[in-house]
Amino acid sequence: MSRRRRYGDGIEAKRRRRDGSPGAVEAALGALGALFPIGLFGDLLPPLVLRHQLYSIVSDRTAVDRHLDRLRADGRIRLLHVGLGSDTLGVVCVDAYREKVLAGAAGSPRAPLIRRFLDGAVAASPALGYEERELKEWGFGDRDITQLVAAGLLTLRDAGSWWLSVPGLGRFIRAILRGRGAILSRLRRARHRELLLEELQERRAPPGAAIGLSFILHDLLGAQLVLSVPTTSGPMLRLAEP
Repeated sequence: MSRRRRYGDGIEAKRRRRDGSPGAVEAALGALGALFPIGLFGDLLPPLVLRHQLYSIVSDRTAVDRHLDRLRADGRIRLLHVGLGSDTLGVVCVDAYREKVLAGAAGSPRAPLIRRFLDGAVAASPALGYEERELKEWGFGDRDITQLVAAGLLTLRDAGSWWLSVPGLGRFIRAILRGRGAILSRLRRARHRELLLEELQERRAPPGAAIGLSFILHDLLGAQLVLSVPTTSGPMLRLAEP
């Protein structure tokens, strides 16, 4: 299936899923997860999508957030602070998260600590992060915390607290930022700062868009950095006003 058809189906899906039903949210999660380029990250990262990418498919943002909270409370997903702003969260399947983290730690001296962290703190609380007091109550001392930071499972939030993370997250963030920059730059150079989706897809992918055009477009549309305007020639992608 061509890139045009895949993304065109996504535009149509957006129209079908305005109700924000749980099924629509989960279908959107599956569709975006399928776009995640696992091979780009050496098969080390689990499929990771950004919460606002879901808004590019399901327009009822409140319904999306409500269902994600339900999935998180049920232990099916984790939300991750990804460092792209306080409102930008990553969404990852718990089983895939656990599988990739354990696979990456296999044979490492840190493997027992990492497994204990997953079975303890991660399983016990669906929160975005942890306070030092909580970690110590679960049996993780200063040395353990230092090792978990070094392993990429915790990132510093502020003094005495940490965000839950996933090893390799920095590579994902850099890829997203490069992809955003590449597409936004192309739109800024276009006449009237807009391009037909078909025209964008028919051109050679710009350098920096290795994470995938469709994945980037869902990011830009969900973040409202780019607008999709219906025309008789298909969707027109227009740079949002600053």
